Amino acid sequence: MPGNPKVKADLALLEDLDAELVLSMFEEGRSKADICRGLGIGRRALDRWIDENDYHSIITRARVEAASHLACETLTIADGMDVDNAQRDVQRIRTRQWLAERWDRKTYGTEKANQVNISIQGLRMEALRHVEVVEELSTDRMQKLSTEPVQLPND
Repeated sequence: MPGNPKVKADLALLEDLDAELVLSMFEEGRSKADICRGLGIGRRALDRWIDENDYHSIITRARVEAASHLACETLTIADGMDVDNAQRDVQRIRTRQWLAERWDRKTYGTEKANQVNISIQGLRMEALRHVEVVEELSTDRMQKLSTEPVQLPND
């Protein structure tokens, strides 16, 4: 890449721009591809500019701010929902919710509960093993039942 003139030209353009302008685009919730199109630069140059200037933590904070904006947009969309295009509005809301969950997991993310897998067959086999152990223990201590008829005392 050091010999790539397009990347060099794009990096020079990014260095000439105010960093706040680029970072504010992230805060608006724009994607990297959208930012690259808007500035007329390549994705590789943007990624390299972010790495060289160590803007990862700043971009993460900007994404958290963007998540708040997206959450507010969902309320606006829901309040102005059109009866004729309800499904479109619902999809717009879901998309913004999904992005907000990814960009700010602490506030908008859903906590994953521990998964519990119950196997009915496994429970049945465990119960049968338990019954076999109980039968073995109980038959060792008890007298065997006789198949001969028992005489009851006469009164």
